[in-house]
Amino acid sequence: MPFKSTEFMSAKDKKAVLREWQCFIKGGFDRKDFTTRLYDHLHLHCSFIAHFNINGFYGTYFKNPERTLEFLKQFDRDYGYKSTEYGNTYWFKSEEYHDLNSELANSLEPYKSKIYAGLKQKTREMKLKQIDRLKSEIEDIE
Repeated sequence: MPFKSTEFMSAKDKKAVLREWQCFIKGGFDRKDFTTRLYDHLHLHCSFIAHFNINGFYGTYFKNPERTLEFLKQFDRDYGYKSTEYGNTYWFKSEEYHDLNSELANSLEPYKSKIYAGLKQKTREMKLKQIDRLKSEIEDIE
């Protein structure tokens, strides 16, 4: 898909963001693949707040599988492209960035069922560990 340059992002930069997004997804949301350029696009043009900096943003959405799933649903057509933080679709319909944002969503589609299943399994494991920890704490009280 050809990208159009905007006041704040060239077509070349849009292509780079898309490549970095695809790498980030395929790499399992590894921090090393979460680039400054990708972070900047997400918080400036996808209705995410900055969370103070790139590390705060990463920690908010990619350290916990439940939050990663919540993040990804914004880019999922089955959930209507609603902003995770604001509940609207302005970010997706934006004239300046619709070309890139729709490609971000499209590139998630082939991987989403596998990614979602993996995130749900990690969430389940995390919650079971929490239950075990709480049981242990209760036993210590008794």
